[in-house]
Order: sequence, then structure tokens, then C-alpha cells
Amino acid sequence: MSFTIDLLDDATRPKAPRIEGVTEPQRMQGRRLAMIHAMHLRQMAEVRQVMEHVTAGEMQVDALGEALSDMQMSHNYRVFGSLCGQECRMLTFHHTAEDRMLFPALAAQDNDGLRKVVERLAAEHEVIHHLIERMEAAARAAMNEPGPETFASLRESFETLERVVVSHFGYEQEELEEALGYYEIDI
Repeated sequence: MSFTIDLLDDATRPKAPRIEGVTEPQRMQGRRLAMIHAMHLRQMAEVRQVMEHVTAGEMQVDALGEALSDMQMSHNYRVFGSLCGQECRMLTFHHTAEDRMLFPALAAQDNDGLRKVVERLAAEHEVIHHLIERMEAAARAAMNEPGPETFASLRESFETLERVVVSHFGYEQEELEEALGYYEIDI
């Protein structure tokens, strides 16, 4: 998907102007967003860990134990799909809260550069939502028809989502840290 490549290109992302006089306590307030992001990244790491276990299980499937392995593989896909779904719902909730509360509060400030950053972040949320939907569809396919092809599609969808989310979080934290504390926007 070309839009994800463009999304990850920092050269296309607007930069928020630095705010003169930001205090350390204000920066700390802005860093609360990074703590929330860290929770999501830990959960994505858990999803990745389950995926690695499923992958390792597939590599051990042999012709003699195929029926038994397929049953275990199906169970593993269901576990992975449930864990994936849970994190996807939480990430969607997080972005919805930002879109409805945090971003409008930031966009209302008399700061054109910050407004451009918020617009870009909101656009990135739309792309991430699309990637979540794509991954959820791949998870359903892998659970309904477990096999190397459906799992490969699921893995590719997850890895794309993970790469975009990590990049998005880093950008968001960097560009909003000062503004969140300075404008006293509670997270």
C-alpha cells in the first residue's frame, strides 16, 4: 500500500513550531501521551509474541501429526485473533478519544503549525483504522480457514499495522509534547 509508505515518510509530516518558555512540568504533562502509547505498544508486542508462537507451531507440522496439529493451529489462530481484536478495539478507542477531544482542543489554539500537525495526525488515524479493518479481516480468514496462506496474510497485515502505529506514535509524541502541557490539555 503506497499510502503507508508515504505515511511513514517524516519528510511529508508537518512539524509543530517549538513553544518558547515551556517548563519541565509542562513537558511532563505532555509525556503522559507517551505512557499511554507505551501501553498499546506492549500489547502489540504481546500480539507479536503470540504470532511468533503460531509461526513456530506451523513449522513443526509434519504429515503424521497433521490432523492434531491442525486442531492446535486452529486454537492458536483463535487465541491470536481474540488478542488481536482486543488490541484493535483499544487502539480504535484511543484514536477516537484523540480525534474527538484532544485534537479539537489543540486545533483551537492560535497556532497554524500545530493545526497542520493535528490534521496530519487525524489523517493518519484514518489510515490506521483502515489497516485495523484489513487485519481484522485477515484474522477472520485465518481463523475460518487456518493454513500457511491465510496466516501469511494475517502476519503481513499485522506487521504493516505495527510499523505504521510505531511511526505514528513517535511522530505524535514528538510534535504534541510541548503543546499538551503548555495549553493545559488534559490527557
